[in-house]
Amino acid sequence: MELNTPKLCRTGAMLALAALLAACGASKDDPEFGGLKFRGSAKAVGDDRANFAATISNAVRAPSAAVDAGFYEGTKYCINYLGTSDIAWAVDPEAMRAQPRMSGKDLVMRGRCVE
Repeated sequence: MELNTPKLCRTGAMLALAALLAACGASKDDPEFGGLKFRGSAKAVGDDRANFAATISNAVRAPSAAVDAGFYEGTKYCINYLGTSDIAWAVDPEAMRAQPRMSGKDLVMRGRCVE
């Protein structure tokens, strides 16, 4: 039996690419907000790592649930980088839930980790 090495390599590469792309989305362990999973991240704004912006992708699906996902991302950020879960949000949490501030399809929330 003769193996077709180039075809085998292409198949392996396709499987690896599929696994990589699957890893980019929400995982089964990600929390749900309003029954939905959101892709989100929080990053420092400027030189002061205490100031951050949390971005939730495709938040237009459920803006108020996306706000909860933004609070989650902000809390994770502050715990990971500064060891605290206390946050001074730029916009009051209740006001944000009542009227989420969208940037296109995404939700962007700003805050400051309080030490």
